[in-house]
Amino acid sequence: MKDRNLFTVFSVIVISAAFLFYGFESDNFPFQQKPTNKNNLPQNPLDGRIVFENYGCINCHSINGFGGKTAPDFNSKNFLIGDFDLISEMWNHSPGMLKMIEQMEINRKKMTAVDFGKLRYFIYFLGYISSNGSVSKGEKLFTQMKCANCHSIGKSIPDKINLDNTAYYASPIYLAQVMWNHAAQMHKKQRTSNINIPFFEDNGFADLAAYLEAESILGERNKNFMYPGNPAKGEKLFGSKNCSYCHLQNAIGPSLSKIDLHKSVNEIAGMLWNHSNVMESAMTKNNISWPSFKNGEMGNLLAYLYFYNNEKVVGSIENGQKLLAAKGCSNCHYAGNSYSIVTASDIKPFDNIDEFFSELWNHLPLIEKDYYSKGKEIPKLMPEDVKSMYLYFNRKNR
Repeated sequence: MKDRNLFTVFSVIVISAAFLFYGFESDNFPFQQKPTNKNNLPQNPLDGRIVFENYGCINCHSINGFGGKTAPDFNSKNFLIGDFDLISEMWNHSPGMLKMIEQMEINRKKMTAVDFGKLRYFIYFLGYISSNGSVSKGEKLFTQMKCANCHSIGKSIPDKINLDNTAYYASPIYLAQVMWNHAAQMHKKQRTSNINIPFFEDNGFADLAAYLEAESILGERNKNFMYPGNPAKGEKLFGSKNCSYCHLQNAIGPSLSKIDLHKSVNEIAGMLWNHSNVMESAMTKNNISWPSFKNGEMGNLLAYLYFYNNEKVVGSIENGQKLLAAKGCSNCHYAGNSYSIVTASDIKPFDNIDEFFSELWNHLPLIEKDYYSKGKEIPKLMPEDVKSMYLYFNRKNR
């Protein structure tokens, strides 16, 4: 009962924080649950919060301080970046994890491929969540960026655009969307007025949004806490808004694979805005209309950018084959073995990495039992080891 209550608190805080900072689309509820496959981005990265509780992870691990205290805390600064990092970390820490599960008398369930995908996306998504904005820092930005030259907040001033309504949505991403949609007009006005185009660093968007919310005349109100972003929808927007024309199809803009997008949502929003002037010039030169965003589109696009190219681990089929012998897998998975275990070369291809990960994880107790019976410890695996073995099992020339 204590763990269940703890997870309730955890869910409310994590989900509320995500809605507070990022989302717009109320029509995304209830949460969509779509199986992960090699071609799909997550519809909702927060789906994995249920997996995190159902498989007992919450009993030892915490999220930003809420949860168990016997294992490392997952937060925006301590999360696993790539797909193959998660399974290698779980594998390498399995002796302690399995021992703790036994001591706590937790029913260890086999993990499905779908659940492993949700868990993987959820843990990775924690790096997307940024910290609360600072009202004082936001006030300084409002002054330094000379926003008051054209805008007012808290009260209407003749000939100035009032920003009170930006506080209607409790989300810096709404501010980023509004600014982006008016970027062309803002840039023109700034150039004619000799005002430097605003440049955002770190959590700047959240700071500015916090200040606008604090100063708004809207006062106490029901805040709109909405969806944090749909990466799958964001991928479609990347094409329909002509982002792919410059960043994928042509060499007009830098390739996304060369840009570090493993940052918080506010940092990505800042990066996008900081290059808006250059992008405007390139679009004008190539007769591309300036893209406008509505509803939750900006949040969806930023979520897609965050998940883009999140896996940089290298591996090879050749190394995968060698590792089967080097790591001791071939000691059991050999032709004619007495264990009636499938030969390594006959293991069928996996539909996706989550099927491979879940099979590997579910297989761990038997592996450990065999190793311990021989007075040995299971071998350590690096992310590139896991990827190489996956590539070997999924090789085309089978």
